Amino acid sequence: MFKKKEVEWPFDQPKNCAVFTIRQIIVGECPIQVVYHDLEDDGWQFVSNVEYTIEDAKLVGLEEITKIDPTVFEVATIEPGFHAWRNKVGDKWTIAKTPEQPDE
Repeated sequence: MFKKKEVEWPFDQPKNCAVFTIRQIIVGECPIQVVYHDLEDDGWQFVSNVEYTIEDAKLVGLEEITKIDPTVFEVATIEPGFHAWRNKVGDKWTIAKTPEQPDE
């Protein structure tokens, strides 16, 4: 009789969009502490404040990231060209414009 209201997806990319993350987040060794919304391609990156190598780099679906850490919904509407960071899960996200990287 009553339909459960579906929550609107807040990201500007679909749930199955491939996003960048690192192995340490996927296996639960580290929390998501930094989120980038890329200006160049509108892509998303979810990383931690740890050193990582190219071998740690992973592509996963955006919905998978929200299942690993639902608090990323708090920064789902940051504009391309901005990033957010926090010291630990539960802290308030700080949002700022991402500095432009010089072409290499």
